[in-house]
Amino acid sequence: MNIILDSRKIEDYGIGVYCRHLFQGLVDSSFFDYRIIHLRKTGYLNAPDESFIEASFKNYDLREHLEVPIKLRKLKDFHYFSPHYVFPLFLKNRLIVTVHDLIHFKFPHFFKPAVKVELGKFFLNRVKRRAEVVFVGSETTRNDLVDMFRFDGNLIHVIYYGISSLFFNKPRNHSPFKFPYLIYMGSLKPHKNLGTLLKAFLLIKNQYSDLRLLLVGIQQDKAFLKTLQDLKLTERVVIKEYQSEETLIHYIDGAEFLVFPSFYEGFGFPPLEAMARKKAVVSSPGGSLREILGENALFFNPESYEELSEKITLFLEDDELRKTYQEKGYHHSLSFQWEKTVNMYLAVLKEVIS
Repeated sequence: MNIILDSRKIEDYGIGVYCRHLFQGLVDSSFFDYRIIHLRKTGYLNAPDESFIEASFKNYDLREHLEVPIKLRKLKDFHYFSPHYVFPLFLKNRLIVTVHDLIHFKFPHFFKPAVKVELGKFFLNRVKRRAEVVFVGSETTRNDLVDMFRFDGNLIHVIYYGISSLFFNKPRNHSPFKFPYLIYMGSLKPHKNLGTLLKAFLLIKNQYSDLRLLLVGIQQDKAFLKTLQDLKLTERVVIKEYQSEETLIHYIDGAEFLVFPSFYEGFGFPPLEAMARKKAVVSSPGGSLREILGENALFFNPESYEELSEKITLFLEDDELRKTYQEKGYHHSLSFQWEKTVNMYLAVLKEVIS
């Protein structure tokens, strides 16, 4: 069995987590003769040097559409595994694709210019025509593909992702800060709905004068810093850019609980990672989140910052309720193991690549 793993997004947060754990698991399985497309100046999977095909251009760069097919021209008998629905246009290899979510099409007004959405539709339609198998991380994404793009449901395989074993095994840390804080993990992308969290925090900040809000995964964006200044939250919000898993765990361990206000997720790593560290979660049910989290998070309407502030207050005031969700969430998170995920992928791939 021959397979090419495109690992160029290995340092991203969401898709990068997927590439690092799934692709490494496939490499370690020894079921494939594999090659790995590696983007220069980024991290490597653990594999022999001769396995790597060095690429200069990242995903979404127009030059990738020439570079990657040229570099693969002698590997025509290899399947190409793309961890995203955008893949090199002139690729001739048989195709395996993962679609993580349809955020661009559920919330097109969040993505400017509009041509990005149209390009996404173009590539998804190519996936529909060319892919031999499509992997998704939730029934929600599967249903969206069928409903919005008329995919053949038999083509799609729903396999839940896992959580790094480090989140389960690393000893508990002391808090990195001297003040109590809520933690958010994500980005500034509009669908992450960070504005609702800030408004909810405004409603409670005077009641809990020592409480801070820790935002992890946020870059030092001037417009966002101006927003914090206008809201008079500069002294109450701590910003940290994307972190290693070890540092992220340290931040989670010190938090009171995690708040996740996203309008839509195709899977949602942060709530499960917090649960794995025995932290309670306040979450939107957006996209697949209710499917993935079950009844193990305290849900709120993502359109209502008032309701979010009420749910935050519930956890801050009721220790027993928070402990109940900590225990429920932890036991739920144990179902999401990368070893299990990799084995399920292997079962499908053995069928497809024969």
